[in-house]
Amino acid sequence: MINILIKELLKHNKIIILRHIFPDLDAIGSQMGLYQFIKDNFSDKEVLVSGHVPPEYSSIGLSNDLKKEDYKNALVIITDTPITSRIDIKDINYLKEAKTIFKIDHHINVENFADVEIVDDSYPATCELLTVIFNSKNYIFSNKTAYYLFHGLVTDTDRFLYRNVTSRTFEAASILMNKKIDINKIYNNIYSLEDNYLRMKGYILCNYVLTQNNLAYIIIDKKILDKYKIKNPHQVSLWVNILGELKSAKIWIFFVQNDNHIRVEFRSSKYSVREIAIKYGGGGHKSASGAKVKDFIECQKIISYCNELLKNNQN
Repeated sequence: MINILIKELLKHNKIIILRHIFPDLDAIGSQMGLYQFIKDNFSDKEVLVSGHVPPEYSSIGLSNDLKKEDYKNALVIITDTPITSRIDIKDINYLKEAKTIFKIDHHINVENFADVEIVDDSYPATCELLTVIFNSKNYIFSNKTAYYLFHGLVTDTDRFLYRNVTSRTFEAASILMNKKIDINKIYNNIYSLEDNYLRMKGYILCNYVLTQNNLAYIIIDKKILDKYKIKNPHQVSLWVNILGELKSAKIWIFFVQNDNHIRVEFRSSKYSVREIAIKYGGGGHKSASGAKVKDFIECQKIISYCNELLKNNQN
């Protein structure tokens, strides 16, 4: 896989790295890890990154304000993004200016929008995939690159809890650890919260619903978000695995209201939630998927559907 990447890097003088909207740390970690790897090994290349960086990720993310002309004849690498509608870019038509589009991803390949691809859905994180790629040949694999990648590896596996974690995942973690990364700093970046966000977690723990069929869920509307002064609802959506700590929960769901939609996050350690997400216009992985719906009526339909699914699969 490294040969595919190096071949494209050598053919282009300008590289732009993008990732998906509403980024998590696998998106930002893979984008920034790739950025640093290229800077370390190909100092003659112009390397740019773009996409909105939420305030809570400002310590690790960068973003250049790119215009249409910036994309002309560039190699555009898009990490952790399975479909074009999820790419964080001002105008998707900017990609028409690129010389080559390159996708590096760990999601199921549902849209072949790139000229070159490294896609493998057996990896629980794009950051793990990049770790394996960077470590496969004698290129500079710096502490800073490892620092970025570990953020994505630890969060997209939920601290190595997901069922798609393998021995290869721990080998990747070992590779990154051997680069002398500051684990305490990384965990502080990820898990340290301001007072209002911690109180928001308290609200979730006190108000979730657990049905007789072991569906756990919570609906968080704008009124609740405003009460706790939450500026980034997407960050709250990513806390969905709080409900995964329930011993009896078989499927757990977060519904979090945004400005013009409701974000739905599905998780399960037993059932494939990807099919449920697809049914409601989303997608993702077997254990972790997401969707967007327009109103709370749709949320109730999802709750009813999942509850019925569990009722009919009690064994």
